[in-house]
Amino acid sequence: MKDIAAEKYGRALITDYIFDETVTGIFVRSKNLKLAVGYGNELLASVELLYVDEHTFHQAWKIFSEQMNKELSFTDSITLATMKTHGIPRIGTFDEDFQDLKDIEAIT
Repeated sequence: MKDIAAEKYGRALITDYIFDETVTGIFVRSKNLKLAVGYGNELLASVELLYVDEHTFHQAWKIFSEQMNKELSFTDSITLATMKTHGIPRIGTFDEDFQDLKDIEAIT
């Protein structure tokens, strides 16, 4: 993760879905709005935020609904569709679901 923060692989990007999952998860687990807002502000200042458009949303729905032998969440599917749309070959993740996907380099 230090290499990602140092932009060894390029500028870090997240989707609005990942932002939502992150700050909501922090808030729900901590019950501390100030902590969630603070982390959200740090995140917004340090990464580029990509908003999911209608085309990418429908690509993600196709990925999600047609997956075989996978346990990808819809947000994971959004991430994959965004990567495809923007030609992004690598993902920094702790999520093991991305490890075995072809055409994706998972940086863990």
